[in-house]
Amino acid sequence: MKIAYLINDMYGIGGTVRTVANQAAALSERHEVEIVSVFRHRADPVLPVPSRVRIRPLVDIRRHGDQGTGIGGRPLYEGSERAGLPPLLFPPEDGRGSTHSRLTDDRLEEYLATTDADVVVGTRPGLNVVIARAAPDHLIKVGQEHLTYEQHSDELRRILAAEYTALDAFVTVTEADARTYSAKMPLPGVRLLSIPNSVPAPAFIGNGHDTRTIVAAGRLAPSKRHDLLVQAFSMVGDEFPDWTLRIYGRGSRRGALGRLVNSLGLQDRVWLMGPHPRVEEAWAQGSFAAVTSSEEPFGMTIVEAMRSGLPVVSTDCPHGPASIIRDGEDGLLVPNRSASGIAEGLAELMGDDDLRRRMASAALTASERFDPVNIVRLHEELFHELAGERLPSSPPITVPAPRSEPPAACRVELGPDGVAVLNFGPSPGETGLGSIPDKVVLSRGAGRLELAPDRDGRVKVDASAHDLTTGTWQVHRKDAGVERPIRDVTIHQHGFPLSVADTEELSLVIPDRSPKGRLILHARRSPHHAEVEHVEIADGLITVQGRLLGRSLPDARARLVVRRNSSSRERHEFPSAVAYEGEFTAVIDPSEVVRERHGDSDKWQMRLVLSDGTECTLGRHLSGVVGYKKIIDYPAQQVKSDRGTGSKVRPYYTINDRLGLRSSPLAPTLPVERVRVRPVGRRADELRVEVELGAPPPEGVAYALEVVRGTDSGRRFPLEVLPGPSTREEGRLVGALPLLLHDDYRGLTISRARWRLRLLAGPSGALGRLGAKAVPSLTSRRWSHGAYARSVTVAPIDSGDLRLTIADVHVVEALSRRLP
Repeated sequence: MKIAYLINDMYGIGGTVRTVANQAAALSERHEVEIVSVFRHRADPVLPVPSRVRIRPLVDIRRHGDQGTGIGGRPLYEGSERAGLPPLLFPPEDGRGSTHSRLTDDRLEEYLATTDADVVVGTRPGLNVVIARAAPDHLIKVGQEHLTYEQHSDELRRILAAEYTALDAFVTVTEADARTYSAKMPLPGVRLLSIPNSVPAPAFIGNGHDTRTIVAAGRLAPSKRHDLLVQAFSMVGDEFPDWTLRIYGRGSRRGALGRLVNSLGLQDRVWLMGPHPRVEEAWAQGSFAAVTSSEEPFGMTIVEAMRSGLPVVSTDCPHGPASIIRDGEDGLLVPNRSASGIAEGLAELMGDDDLRRRMASAALTASERFDPVNIVRLHEELFHELAGERLPSSPPITVPAPRSEPPAACRVELGPDGVAVLNFGPSPGETGLGSIPDKVVLSRGAGRLELAPDRDGRVKVDASAHDLTTGTWQVHRKDAGVERPIRDVTIHQHGFPLSVADTEELSLVIPDRSPKGRLILHARRSPHHAEVEHVEIADGLITVQGRLLGRSLPDARARLVVRRNSSSRERHEFPSAVAYEGEFTAVIDPSEVVRERHGDSDKWQMRLVLSDGTECTLGRHLSGVVGYKKIIDYPAQQVKSDRGTGSKVRPYYTINDRLGLRSSPLAPTLPVERVRVRPVGRRADELRVEVELGAPPPEGVAYALEVVRGTDSGRRFPLEVLPGPSTREEGRLVGALPLLLHDDYRGLTISRARWRLRLLAGPSGALGRLGAKAVPSLTSRRWSHGAYARSVTVAPIDSGDLRLTIADVHVVEALSRRLP
């Protein structure tokens, strides 16, 4: 039997993508399987599937040069005018309707008319409707629901009720949702049933009973309620000071979550990790998982965590969690939308090691019911039933995980000794030598190291034994003199975070993937190191707390030294006594750091210097995490100056996860009372800007208007300071915006455009933002040409930026709209 899955975009990351990958991999053991991706936005899928599963993209949306737009801003993909027209086959009521077009309609209709598949499966409402409308009668038509009935709009439900009757079967992922559809959207003649999603066993499971790490993963979307998780963690964090929370994923709530973490002072304990290409590697580093959605159609992350050996604390939301978690046995169900309820669940598992171990074992056993070998049979039974055939009896199926075949060519393990082992030999249960390279080559700048695998294909990389300098090392395999990067890799990092008390010297090799998916190794080495544990910014001071490795004796005369990167002779010292067991606290006065350098942009390195002159690096390394520069965002401490421009001083992590300081200009605090942009020139093709200030501008300060978004994005246009009216001391800023002189607008009869602008102030060459979110909206008009008047409107945005909108208005039409 040939089975085809229709998916919107198989080249991304998400629950539906993972589900389709799992189903396709399982069914491909005994059937021909094809995945039809409507869109292709990159060369290769992020989540690979077995090579025997064909992926057929229909529309290539990778940008090739300049391309125009059509109705609703639709890009003209592949240079087709049809791509600029709204779809007729794909329902616009679907949430992805704005991305579809007549071109996608054409490709979908052509595929359905010509495919030799026996079964075609849709994976979202819009694609289910396309199948119902356009698939020939000889095809078995199956629609899948990966959300729930309640998550669809009334408009979309009406479309589904009218079109789904042409399907042969409709499959939900929970019994509860199937009952809802049966009651609220009867589909006579359509086989309605539920089949849960499958999740293959990961390449390895975690042993994170003592990692003191909570892991959450998923889209950073409103329905996932990560905000409640952060709030809940803050409620119990003081009771469990050695625990941290890692949240993996990308999404629209990233900025809001970051601001929440900062407002609660949790930068050192709640980390927004970004997306992970192999989430099972993240699960394996946790003690337990947390899922706090307000609604969950199924709960893929719950099953994935359980299959990795983690119990789960989950909100008891509709529809999935209660059908997966056995409350009190392999996880905890806590009240939905309740931060205090989530906090109680977190505290119960954080405070009971034995309970976590029992639940972890139970989670592994219970989650086996979601293994593809058990779920695939249900799909097969459905397909054969719809085809009027008996399901052939056969021996049990061995179902592969949805990853490249054979299993990862390189399997990397990192244990608590900080030594990475690269294994190219055969996987457990396999025979043969595997693809063992002649050499493994590590390179960084002019540094180069060649290592030979042992007879089993293993290569041990030890930072101290191989004298690896701190930094990122590229990894290549060398075969017959040819070097090539290593892409097919799994990373098992266990035994972290390391205990400060048990670590004598910093020597770590932390495996990672480059943005292109290549294996890289981050070396972290220092004979004398102070591990940062907490940074606090309050009361005009920056406090750094941590532990010195390998030291138990106190040192009352130790000090924290702050050096400017561009001049090692410029330094500032602050007392930082080291107590027993290596604990230290340093209090930095930012005003001392920038005392002679107000208004400059500088970076400063920090070292803990002992009384005998020993210098210790300062940073975060023992957690086994890299890239704190993007994970932790400390607030800036403001330092005012009597000479106009002050400074902002902010702790930050360098590319090598060392703690440093960054100073930058502090824009003067000036009230902006009014901003006016009006058209000038013979054809109103130039713009004059006038900014009225509510206070006299300080001397030695430059002003500019930056285009943040729109034509000439990134350009800055200077503003000149003029005195205010003779009766007032306030000043004015004036300047010109030659935006309409850009080539994009020359020769246009009618202009309609929008820009986002930002007011800047500070020393020349180092300007900071000058907020204007309290100014009123103003519109200026001027006769432009013919029957048109040019309308220029400037309005504030919540961030303090300005939105500039220009439109040519037909005078007669405008008057007719105003007249009764």
